[in-house]
Amino acid sequence: MVAPLPVLPRWWCGRQAAGWYEGSLQVAEPLARQVAHEVGSGVDDSAFHTGSSRFDGEWALGTHQMAVMGLAQFALAHPEQADEVLPAIEVAVDRLLSPEMRAFGTAAWREDGLAPDATGSHAYLGYLNIALGMARLVIPDPDWASTHDALTASLERRLADAPLALVETYPGEAYPPDVSAVAGSIGLHGTATGTPHPALAPWARAFEEHYLDDSGLLVQSALVGSGRAVDVPRASGTAIAAYFTSFSDPMLSTRLHGGVERGAISVLGFGAVREYPPGHLGLGDIDSGPVLLGLGVSATGFALAGARIHQDRRLFVSLARTAHLFGAPHDRAGRRDYVTGGPLGNAILLAMLTAGPGAAEGQP
Repeated sequence: MVAPLPVLPRWWCGRQAAGWYEGSLQVAEPLARQVAHEVGSGVDDSAFHTGSSRFDGEWALGTHQMAVMGLAQFALAHPEQADEVLPAIEVAVDRLLSPEMRAFGTAAWREDGLAPDATGSHAYLGYLNIALGMARLVIPDPDWASTHDALTASLERRLADAPLALVETYPGEAYPPDVSAVAGSIGLHGTATGTPHPALAPWARAFEEHYLDDSGLLVQSALVGSGRAVDVPRASGTAIAAYFTSFSDPMLSTRLHGGVERGAISVLGFGAVREYPPGHLGLGDIDSGPVLLGLGVSATGFALAGARIHQDRRLFVSLARTAHLFGAPHDRAGRRDYVTGGPLGNAILLAMLTAGPGAAEGQP
């Protein structure tokens, strides 16, 4: 009676892990339907209660950005089902382009980052821009294309002019993971349009030189001008950067994923990722989520993307078991809702679980 106990939870939580890795329609469709449903029902900053209007705004933008990424990746992998999710992608992009969705950034910079005369770096717009690039792979909308082209050109200029490969998210605040979103969005624009972006190669070399720690993890925050780290290297930022840079520099993405993999553990078949490198301790923050016994919630979830992109099946399957266990999935009406994560968690999981080399190339 006791002998099956170490095996049954691993089996139960991992039943669909191989299907996710292999791109099974049957496995992916219920979560894609849930994310499309939540986007269609409406998600704004009032849905979040972080205690900070800035973080509430970031989470609302992140929900729609990740929804676009995941739904478009699903549509690319399963074009026969694309019509089921394309309307939700349109809704999400329209909301991302609304002034209300970037109000938190406008308040910080005291200017709209999409205004033609904007002077600030506005690195948070990399998240919006990468969603535009992914949407463009599946929906040829001329209005979005115009905004996408203009924003990409603006971000590329800022990246090329940035001291030490770093641009500010907010005045006086710079985060290498956010900068990776900027670079990834420029690379994805190149995929969608065939436009070369020569600023990316020198940026990647400088970025790796200054912000990739000997531990293999990316510095979470640094000072513009000096590049001096003001936070220790973190797996959560490294894992999401491995996803974003897969669209701009696959070799850099490979190195970032290698650093994340170095901090991965498995217990009875359930995988998790250490948030901090050896010699550092912490409780995490708003970006990492809770850190329990050194293991990061966000790092573990974001690492799914790198594992699938870089074809690390063993790690992917172990992390997918953990996501199932702690995500508390609930199936209803043909949809799957990971209850503990809410709309943001569902959107992130769909994007991470469907990430892959084909998505980075705009192919199934």
